[in-house]
Amino acid sequence: MLIYLKGLYTILGNIKSEIKTVKFNVPNEDKDDINVTIKPEEKEIECRAKYNISDELYEALKNYKEVEMKNLKNGFQDKILNIRSDLSNASKKVISLIKYLLYCEDLDENLISIQGVFYSVDEENWYHLPMRANISVSASLVKKLNKGNIDIIQEYLNNGIKPFLALKHLHRAKTESNPRYKWIDATIAAELAIKEFIIRYQPEIETILLELPSPPLYKLYGRILESMIGERSPKYKELNEGSSIRNKLIHRPEVQKISLDKANKYVIDVEIAIYHLLNILYPDNPIINEFYSFRGIVKNN
Repeated sequence: MLIYLKGLYTILGNIKSEIKTVKFNVPNEDKDDINVTIKPEEKEIECRAKYNISDELYEALKNYKEVEMKNLKNGFQDKILNIRSDLSNASKKVISLIKYLLYCEDLDENLISIQGVFYSVDEENWYHLPMRANISVSASLVKKLNKGNIDIIQEYLNNGIKPFLALKHLHRAKTESNPRYKWIDATIAAELAIKEFIIRYQPEIETILLELPSPPLYKLYGRILESMIGERSPKYKELNEGSSIRNKLIHRPEVQKISLDKANKYVIDVEIAIYHLLNILYPDNPIINEFYSFRGIVKNN
């Protein structure tokens, strides 16, 4: 069954252009190219594609009236997620090239935000393609400014304490929709976090740490961390596998494939590993303690 797809996205930031409408064709593995149309002044992107799907999936889509796909069976959910991912990744490939090739610093690192993805059988009548339920395992941790939080921030300012640089990459990994880039950013976050921890925990070895080649993650979060604080990271085994997969994603992306669910699980593992380090550095910080309580992590586990 042939269906037509249309993805609408918003450009996050500004592109200076002499042309009102720009069109690109983005290769899509063994499928037809995805047509990407950009309107820089209006900050709009439209992706068009054609897909052959099973009659069973089409019947499920035709009879499905909900916006989220949570009640579709898992096999159908995976197929829809792949279609949505193909369209958003095509948009990101184009905007990424514009940003870094043309030195467009005004484009946000996240590049685009989604408006909606639609399907049709005749290119005239369009229907919403169900989306994944927008559930974040850390969503309830987003905190509002209040008197207690303001006091903690002021204390950090007074003591010259800065957030880990690793948290920038962690947050980027959490918002990234492409599993490959999500995994790579999460691993960078883990690598930065353990180094930042060691430098803060034992400042006297900063020069040695920065000058010598860095040991693999499983050693840093395993035996080396244990020698310093008496315990290993609760996620050192997961980080060992994660680092290995990251290397394959960089050097052999055509061989190493990962699902969005697996990437999201890995991001959570990295997040727990980082907050384990922060909890050691700042054991009296109620925000970090609340995170540990939310995750159900037990110290000295």
